Amino acid sequence: MNYCFGVDIGGTTVKIGLFEETGTIVEKWEIPTNTLADGEAILPDIAFSLKTKIEERKLSEEDILGIGVGVPAPVTAEGIVNGSANLGWKYKEVKKEMEELTGLKAYIGNDANVAALGEMWKGGGAGEKNMIMVTLGTGVGGGVIIDGKMLVGNNGAGGEIGHICVNYEENDRCGCGNKGCLEQYASATGIVRLAEQN
Repeated sequence: MNYCFGVDIGGTTVKIGLFEETGTIVEKWEIPTNTLADGEAILPDIAFSLKTKIEERKLSEEDILGIGVGVPAPVTAEGIVNGSANLGWKYKEVKKEMEELTGLKAYIGNDANVAALGEMWKGGGAGEKNMIMVTLGTGVGGGVIIDGKMLVGNNGAGGEIGHICVNYEENDRCGCGNKGCLEQYASATGIVRLAEQN
């Protein structure tokens, strides 16, 4: 039987799953997202966790079809992230680095986009060809599917809604450097910030 890994890199936690190729989940677990030193440890930590799981389950690399990774940032077709406010990355060749660290084929996408694809395949959007997905966590993301195809947009930012300005009078800066972003109000960290101010 063949397997694959699904990895959701969040601003505070990395969620990882081992799946059968049919999409059936075998096991899931979490590791903390280490954003110290511009997030340099994030991908090595994930690779170590994947290798540990392969050993625990007595699998070989030949049993693993690949790794799907969702990143909270726009991702180019080459698997490159040009800045992630929640991870500390300025420029990161995620696909290349994951493949080098693990020896496995890696597929990289924006986290909200890959979540939308997952929902279209096995979740609440199963059978639908048009849908929008909004993700809320450390940040705010969006994935848009039209006629069964992901709207990726220029530089992989097609569904990015977290950094739309919703308050031009905001004084505090968002993690991206701008002021008044939706993420400053609707994300988990934004809600905590607002609660602490009041």
